[in-house]
Amino acid sequence: MPIKRRIFISNIFMVLFSVGLAFGLMVVIHFVFDNLTGIDINEYHNDTPFNYIVILVCVLMANFLFTRLFVKRIKSALNVLTDGVREIRDGNLNHRIEQTGFDAEFDAICADFNEMTARLREMVEQRQADEKNRKELIAGISHDLRTPLATIKAYIEGIKKGVATNPEMYAKYIDTIQDNAEDLEYIINQLFLFSKIDIGEFPFKFDVVDIGSELDKMVTVFADEYRAKGLEISLKENIQNVFVSIDIVQFKTIIQNILGNSVKYGKKDGGCSEISCCKQGNAVSIIIKDNGAGVPQKMLERIFDVFYRGDASRSSPGNGSGLGLAICSKIVERLKGTIRAENATKGGFSIIITLPIQRSEGK
Repeated sequence: MPIKRRIFISNIFMVLFSVGLAFGLMVVIHFVFDNLTGIDINEYHNDTPFNYIVILVCVLMANFLFTRLFVKRIKSALNVLTDGVREIRDGNLNHRIEQTGFDAEFDAICADFNEMTARLREMVEQRQADEKNRKELIAGISHDLRTPLATIKAYIEGIKKGVATNPEMYAKYIDTIQDNAEDLEYIINQLFLFSKIDIGEFPFKFDVVDIGSELDKMVTVFADEYRAKGLEISLKENIQNVFVSIDIVQFKTIIQNILGNSVKYGKKDGGCSEISCCKQGNAVSIIIKDNGAGVPQKMLERIFDVFYRGDASRSSPGNGSGLGLAICSKIVERLKGTIRAENATKGGFSIIITLPIQRSEGK
């Protein structure tokens, strides 16, 4: 019940209670004086407005009683809110106010308080997750930059000390330094791309394109490049005349990063990756499946985290920066789509990308 209505009803009851109490007291007083003393109380108090005094006393008593009950109810509600605030102050973000029977205003405040607490908890958890990701980012950068830097430093030191005693060895040293410098450049570029996309400062150029046609072009262009790396890619299933809004360059980055993972972690001999595209309601699903060993189930939840890799892969130099799938996740997010990973039932590893359809034509 709203407080305004409760006050209105309380005032009515207070008036009725005062009148009833005054009438009752006057009847009792008249009866006692008339029967026990034989004195007419009206004559005894002919100079004093006795009836008005009785009414005033009754009004004051009623006001005191109803005010006390009303204030007690409000204080009870405020105590519940105060206890809730103290719980939040002490760090108990799981605390919820479960109080019913108060006035409508207090019920609304309790509901808003619980919603505020839930949002605060989400913010704290997100901040903790961001802090964890930041630490992993620093650790990942340190790890991935240290190996090529150490190699470059060692080979430069070898050249300075004259270890490369012939032109062939000297050329090998220079090639090794160049390869590691390119690895450093790749890691830095990946980190730059991830950071720009993460903070929303990387410009996207959106075009509405036929997704089936784009995939067909990409597979044709990438086939020879990845065959030379030991990975056969094929377009197993495709759709036509279904249009999505994407940044074509960044969409290619997604495909290349996923295929690059298949090269690094898939079969070294006979590796293959199948790409399928199909329509599902108002979205298209693009599935990229390789024939590798898959990923342990516990790692699937973190596979798109920045710099996350299993211990075995991280102990192997040259297995990438650990930013590839994290970049894919950020790009797909900007494309208003979703991305997930799963192990295929008959072996292998799959990445499933879902993008909203802008329009479709024909069948």
